[in-house]
Amino acid sequence: MLARPETTAALRPERLRGYHGLFTNTDRWDSFKARTDDIFVCTPPKSGTTWTQAICAFLILGTNELYGRLADISPWLDSELESLDACLETLGAQNHRRFIKSHTPLDGIPFFEQSTYLVVYRHPVDVFFSWRNQGMNMIKQPDIPQLDPDPKVGFAAWVDEPFTPGYGESRTLEAYVYHYYSFHAYRHLAQFSFYHFSDMKRDLGAVVQRIAGTLGIAVTGQRVTEICQLVSFSSMKNKASTFSPGAGKSVLKSDGDFFRSGSNNQGAEILSPPDLQRYESKMAQ
Repeated sequence: MLARPETTAALRPERLRGYHGLFTNTDRWDSFKARTDDIFVCTPPKSGTTWTQAICAFLILGTNELYGRLADISPWLDSELESLDACLETLGAQNHRRFIKSHTPLDGIPFFEQSTYLVVYRHPVDVFFSWRNQGMNMIKQPDIPQLDPDPKVGFAAWVDEPFTPGYGESRTLEAYVYHYYSFHAYRHLAQFSFYHFSDMKRDLGAVVQRIAGTLGIAVTGQRVTEICQLVSFSSMKNKASTFSPGAGKSVLKSDGDFFRSGSNNQGAEILSPPDLQRYESKMAQ
């Protein structure tokens, strides 16, 4: 049976379990003290996380240059890539509005009623190929079938492998859908604002304007245009040492290769009709 989150849509979200993995440790939330205007960028991996963080950075800071690496300004709180003390010290010293990253399903993180949650998704097949590229780019590659040299074999493993709630860094279709359902059940709450990678590709200016409105930040049309240029794929790739989430953390072989294509329909030339039917059958469940 497919794993589904435990949700009661009429009530507020609850933190029901811990998530632990190679990087993830949601116990770290126990030491975090929220501010009333905090922003949480909540996405599965490779779904537009860094893109959304960059938009938030330029909206909040109001500058055309960041004062440090994006991953340091907007840390991944429930990841052990950085010490908890260093992460909390960074956040505690920030005088600007804070925006914090998490890849954890909603049942694994606290819910703060005065905060804003920006939730971003992407077509799952594109997520697989984007994450596969990142896995290949890691200095210590996970020993998992999703990274089989044959992408079709890796894709089948991604589709078929089940997900157990509480397991961090599960790179499966079921884990992706679980993340989606965990947030979607509370879409009626004002704290949650949903976005899609394809909309960002199609009309980035409209998405920047919408995020600004969600955050209560007034922006001119000229500023929206500037931000769109600052967070374009080419601009962020050219400044990978600033924007890559692995910058300075000895995780990726190449920060530039983190920005591989940023495109949709990545499996078109690789996957066969039977491969896609396998995916559609699992999604139908």
